[in-house]
Amino acid sequence: MKRIFFLLLLSLAFSSTNYAQSIESAVPSSASTQQADPAREATDALVAKYDLNNTQAKQIFTIQQRKLRNLGDIASLETENPALYASKLRSIQKGTLASIRRILRTEAQVSKYQQTQMEIRVQQAEKRKEMTQNGASAAEIDAALLLIYGE
Repeated sequence: MKRIFFLLLLSLAFSSTNYAQSIESAVPSSASTQQADPAREATDALVAKYDLNNTQAKQIFTIQQRKLRNLGDIASLETENPALYASKLRSIQKGTLASIRRILRTEAQVSKYQQTQMEIRVQQAEKRKEMTQNGASAAEIDAALLLIYGE
């Protein structure tokens, strides 16, 4: 019985190693792609910014791919229905930020994320104040604030 359990445990260890190696090869490296890949570029920037490990980098890459896919899905709404586009864009941004925050594990990573979010809020407040003083409409202010996005 002990031998069977040991063999089962041993085979599980080998299969998990093979599975991890197949996942690593599934994420394309920046050197292997000929064209500029926006998801890879965004991932590389976030890896450098937050000092992410390999597991976190893979998760960020998936998040960035999802974000780009969702942005592509709503691109036609930008001219057809700007209000709906703004609403969906805001949802995509909030979802992406929540996913990124969920991945961050160390205190330094979380601190950097919170600092970045604070800087974005300050930029948005300054932009809102500037546009309000210039007499911009609420829709124009909302559209401008959507463009101030950190991740």
